[in-house]
Amino acid sequence: MTGASPRLLPTPLAKAPALWLALAFFASHALALSLIRLSGPLAPAWPPIGVAFAALIILPPSHRALIFVGVAVLDTLSNTLQGFMTPTALAYLGVSLFELWVADRLLRRFARRTLTFARVADVIVFVGIITTASAASAVPAALVAKVSNGAEPLNAGAIWWIGDMLGYILVTPLAVLLAFRPAARDRGARLLRVAEAGLILLTLVFGGLWAFQGRGIVGPLDAHPYMLTVPILWATLRFDQLGTLWSVLVTGIVGVGLLMAGLPLLSLGGQSNADALILLQVFLGIVAVSSFVLATALRAQQDATVANARMIAALTESEQRLRQSQKMEAIGQLAGGVAHDFNNVLAAILMQLGEIRLVRDLPRMAGELLSDVEQAAQRAARLTRQLLVFSRQQAMQSHVLDLNHLVRNHARLLRRVVPSTHELSVQLNPAPLIVAADAGMIEQVLLNLVLNARDAQREGGKILVITAPRTLLPGTSGDLPPGEYAVITVSDNGIGIPPENIPRLFEPFFTTKPPGQGTGLGLATAYGIVQQHGGTIGVDSRPGHGTTMEIWLPTTQAPVAEDADSIDGPLDADSGEHASPLTILVVEDEPTVRRLMARVLERDGFRVRTGVSGRDALDHWGDYAGVVDLVLTDVVMPGGVSGTQLGRELRNRHPNLPIVYTSGYDPDYDPSDVSMVPGENFVPKPATADQLLAVIRRQLVGPGRA
Repeated sequence: MTGASPRLLPTPLAKAPALWLALAFFASHALALSLIRLSGPLAPAWPPIGVAFAALIILPPSHRALIFVGVAVLDTLSNTLQGFMTPTALAYLGVSLFELWVADRLLRRFARRTLTFARVADVIVFVGIITTASAASAVPAALVAKVSNGAEPLNAGAIWWIGDMLGYILVTPLAVLLAFRPAARDRGARLLRVAEAGLILLTLVFGGLWAFQGRGIVGPLDAHPYMLTVPILWATLRFDQLGTLWSVLVTGIVGVGLLMAGLPLLSLGGQSNADALILLQVFLGIVAVSSFVLATALRAQQDATVANARMIAALTESEQRLRQSQKMEAIGQLAGGVAHDFNNVLAAILMQLGEIRLVRDLPRMAGELLSDVEQAAQRAARLTRQLLVFSRQQAMQSHVLDLNHLVRNHARLLRRVVPSTHELSVQLNPAPLIVAADAGMIEQVLLNLVLNARDAQREGGKILVITAPRTLLPGTSGDLPPGEYAVITVSDNGIGIPPENIPRLFEPFFTTKPPGQGTGLGLATAYGIVQQHGGTIGVDSRPGHGTTMEIWLPTTQAPVAEDADSIDGPLDADSGEHASPLTILVVEDEPTVRRLMARVLERDGFRVRTGVSGRDALDHWGDYAGVVDLVLTDVVMPGGVSGTQLGRELRNRHPNLPIVYTSGYDPDYDPSDVSMVPGENFVPKPATADQLLAVIRRQLVGPGRA
């Protein structure tokens, strides 16, 4: 048998199946022998064979040999204790083991999955297996009966076949369902269900007493066993497959009880107890199979309904996530475009301010006003950087690092922003958590979450930061693929977040803080950063009980990079002076920015050539070749040739030509592309004149980089 076994519920049979099956086999064997001892051949079924076959289904394949040995030992023990240990009993034991072997072979051949009776196909396969196995064993059983007591072979074989079939049908599904019982369906109060089950039981008992004896009801209408199908169907509809099996068992107990009491089953038409027993067996078998098929079909339909409901819920959730993703992407594109244009304006303002500061004898009042304007421009620049990070258009510089090390180092800054009324506790995972990440960006995310936790506890409280590994298994719903992740958890016991606000937490400009106390970009920026790293942020919050946020980042098996000086050093650090006037080609489509860049470079002693686009620079490169010592180009330009394309083309022609890139954002930025390094050959807009000059000087004193 292949396929995963169903989930076992905490029933006694599910907890220790081998022990309970052994006890059930011995008890049912002893009970059947007792019936035979008391009233002759009045065992309507042979339940031990049903228990043994259930063991083959429930227990692992490695237990098969143990099952056969257990059947032999327990059968012998039961026969010995009740005085049936004879050569004939040993012969019948051999036939039973042969029958069980045939059933086992058929089970492994035709059952492609565990028979849990969750589908009608399971019932069809089951009936086919037990019919074949019991029929195959009926022949040697008839020969044993002929040799031992001279019984008529055809009659003896039929009794064996019918009795074993009924034992299979009533006992095997019952044991399997108790071991692989599906989750209970809520169909009303427990007390009402018990009362309903009791009413069905009474109906079967008293109805069976009337029906099997054919007592008169009204006029010529006499009671008949077919009337018992009504309470059996009632049990089927209300109590699923277990209700069907128990109701048929009760019906059989009533019929056998009447025979043992010496009362004939007149409604079945049998002239003797032996004939009546066979007719009772046939009746029970037909009712059991038909009602069990119906119960299984109903269960399959209910399971399909539940599965469809879950699928619809999952599709609805996926649709909501897709809409949210599309909305965030659209907002991100809008934010990136606005930030690009705004950065050009800010670049012009900051450079103009730098030029004005060079004016001699500037009045003190004018200097103060210039400082105020410059601070406002820098604040606007920080806002646009947040927009770029949110829209995932900010260049990310990933390095393999230990997340524990990053959080430990950043904790010093976090403690400075948390007032004394708050307690900040950091718990790091004992083992390293290796991720590929931009340390500065992750620190910004962690800072945003800690600040939110601080603001959620106006009167003070506890903020807990924890790092831990997590594993997502296949089939787990959510935004992340299966795999290993490192998680930073930031929790507080503050005011919490109302449920209606949680879906909007990461929307830009959405904030619940009072006016002037928040831009609504903190969590949007954090979400954009974590998504850019291939992770996500989870939120769990209850109003009045605090909030827990989790930063999920995929782990990596790559080795941790050796410590080195940060590439994001101060942009205004000069790395050397040029000894003689050099020529720089400035390629910029924004006229104001182009003029200011040229003015700054010329004032610093450079010769300047200008181009209005990448296409323009390539078309006139014949005039510049051999003259230009460095190219300063914007990344996003019209004309079909971007700054990166221009850089690649020029480096193909002149491999050692230094190229410096500048941009407010790059919509085609690839995180795996390390050719643009901020502070080395890339100047993010807006930048001051000193920052621009520092990067250009670095490129001129060393080998060019693209």
